[in-house]
Amino acid sequence: MRYPLGLAAAMLALAVVIVAIVWWFDHLRHVQQEADIAIGGVGERAIPIMLANGCAGCHTIQGVPGAQGLVGPKLDSTLNERLYLGGSVPNTSQNMVRWIRFSRQLDPHTAMPSTGISEQDARDIAAYLYALR
Repeated sequence: MRYPLGLAAAMLALAVVIVAIVWWFDHLRHVQQEADIAIGGVGERAIPIMLANGCAGCHTIQGVPGAQGLVGPKLDSTLNERLYLGGSVPNTSQNMVRWIRFSRQLDPHTAMPSTGISEQDARDIAAYLYALR
């Protein structure tokens, strides 16, 4: 059976789009796995932790439903490019975990409260945030 040239081109374009989508999601999964290993967290657990601890009330967080807060900075793919957390602490994964747990100890004048959440919960959140693309 012969297909018209336009239909064949459309099918080829659709195939390319499907392959690109599959590749992108595989890439995102790989990035998350790298962040999980580097930080010692599991990014997949982060969204419920952030919602339960009120992070969405102050931050707009990429990928978190309803997280449209305007108090703190946007937590999105630009987080990896920032030099400092809270304007004063060097942006490293270890400092991110510390910042999430004890921000007021690191900067007494920050608007961010010290959450006091567990080390593992903070690692899960940090792994999620550093994997954003």
